Amino acid sequence: MAIDHAKDRIRVNSLSPGPIATERTLGRIGGEEQALAFYGPLTLTGRQGTVEEIADAALFLASEESRYMTGTDLLVDGGYNAR
Repeated sequence: MAIDHAKDRIRVNSLSPGPIATERTLGRIGGEEQALAFYGPLTLTGRQGTVEEIADAALFLASEESRYMTGTDLLVDGGYNAR
C-alpha cells in the first residue's frame, strides 16, 4: 500500500502492539499479579504495555514527527519480538 500511495504523498504505516494490559486481558488472566507472572517473562521490559503507550505510538504515526516514515510497521511490544 505504501508503494501504491507514495505518488499521492500518502504515508502508510502500521502499529503492532504486544501484550497490553486492559480490563479485558487482566480479567481473563485473573488480575495484575497473574498477568505480570505470565507476560513479564515474554517481554524484555518484564511487563505488559499500557493502552496509553499504544495511543502515544499511534499519535506519533499520525503526527508530522513521523513525516519521513512510510511502509513501516511500528512494533510497540516491550521487546516481545526480539526474543
